[in-house]
Amino acid sequence: MNASIFVILGFLLISIYWAVGASKGQQKSIEQWALGGRGMGTIITFFLLAGEFFTTFSLTGLIGLGYNSGVSAMYFMTYITLGCVVGFWLLPAIRRYGSKHNLISQSDFYAKKYDSPLLGRLVTFVGVVSMIPLMIISLKGLGILVSVASYGSISPTMAIWIGTIAVVIYTMLSGLHGSSRVALIKDVLTFGILVFLGIYLPYHYHGGIASMLQSVSSVKPQLLTLPGAGMSVTWFISTVVLSTVGFFMWPNAFLSTFSAKSDKALRRNSMMLPLYSLMQLFSIMVAFTAVLSIPGLKGAEGDLGLIKLALQTFDPWFVGLIGAAGLLGALVPCSVLLIASSSMLTKNVYASFAPASSDLQLAKVAKGITLLLALVVLYFTLNAGSALITFYLMSYNFITQLAPALFFSLLKNNFVTRQGAISGMVVGLLLAIYVGMTNMTTAALFPAMPSFIQDINIGLLILIVNLITMLIVSSVTKPKDVAI
Repeated sequence: MNASIFVILGFLLISIYWAVGASKGQQKSIEQWALGGRGMGTIITFFLLAGEFFTTFSLTGLIGLGYNSGVSAMYFMTYITLGCVVGFWLLPAIRRYGSKHNLISQSDFYAKKYDSPLLGRLVTFVGVVSMIPLMIISLKGLGILVSVASYGSISPTMAIWIGTIAVVIYTMLSGLHGSSRVALIKDVLTFGILVFLGIYLPYHYHGGIASMLQSVSSVKPQLLTLPGAGMSVTWFISTVVLSTVGFFMWPNAFLSTFSAKSDKALRRNSMMLPLYSLMQLFSIMVAFTAVLSIPGLKGAEGDLGLIKLALQTFDPWFVGLIGAAGLLGALVPCSVLLIASSSMLTKNVYASFAPASSDLQLAKVAKGITLLLALVVLYFTLNAGSALITFYLMSYNFITQLAPALFFSLLKNNFVTRQGAISGMVVGLLLAIYVGMTNMTTAALFPAMPSFIQDINIGLLILIVNLITMLIVSSVTKPKDVAI
């Protein structure tokens, strides 16, 4: 047994202890468990939002994308920055409405805005289905990093089991309070490691970032430019647009937004998060170093670029730090995603069949659903075998179907009806499911079109069909007065 295992297990135990400690003195209501009593300030809200969007994926899938596709991976930094511009105006409006009507989940927001419990249940379904791939990404990344960082002493399956058990324990006991505490440890550790590696590795192997890029230009020049077809400029722009629209559509983003104690806290976070996204630039630097130093990785093997570099460069204790960052980078987002999913299923599905349930009973049901969801995610994690980026892009095709109805709901005079909102979502969701099952692309859909049309992200086309359907159905149905 080497030092790396002790480092990984040490961070795990400290995080569980600190997270469970957050439950002391807290009320047992579902609002306290899911939203932390709506009292999260700027700093805690920042770490919660960052913890949701900057995960193990930055240590695995993003590096794999940079290894295989080069600068195409920089679309992440682009859409995060643009998404935060949208969030500056969007999040305070969502928080105010949620506080006014005492909303708990994203589904509550839609159900109240459109006076439609059916729409709330549909949003619950879309949200949960969308979040499952994100949890799979986190746990698969955890398995990769912890197993390799432990020098094979811990198998990927065992690492995934350990991570799942840990996240279930502190999520059920502490809710959002526990997640916010672990998010602090995770973000400091992950950011520090990526900044260090993104600077140190290019200098260690190539004498500097500039000389490393020159070497990449000589060996694989295609990585430094967007290709003429495939992941081209058209793909880049359409994917950025799609991802920007979907950036704050995630149920866990609503959870963090409802938990914030002021609009000011949310606006500050919208201004700070783009700076945090610079972390992903360092991921790209690690990926380019791996291209030169560990050539020949194919497909999903690119996700191992960072950890393979670390194994041949650093002592076991530092490799253990990387493994610990991967572990915590999975625990925090999985915890928040589980809370968001279980609170929606409890409030918008279970409560509709048991309206007399007390707040204490709802909290117990939510915790039980958390355990069931964790087992479902665990099953799919252990039986899914695609590259991590595939799961990430697929989930966006689902979650963006919530965007048209949300943005129109914020208009002073919203003419979209509940029938229109439901119709648009259903059509968009069915198309997204079909695309996911058949691997349909725009190129396959329009084989005779020029490449700049074929390279459009098909998720954007699905979103447009959703919007058109919503507007057409709304124009022929009668709007119903709703609370504003």
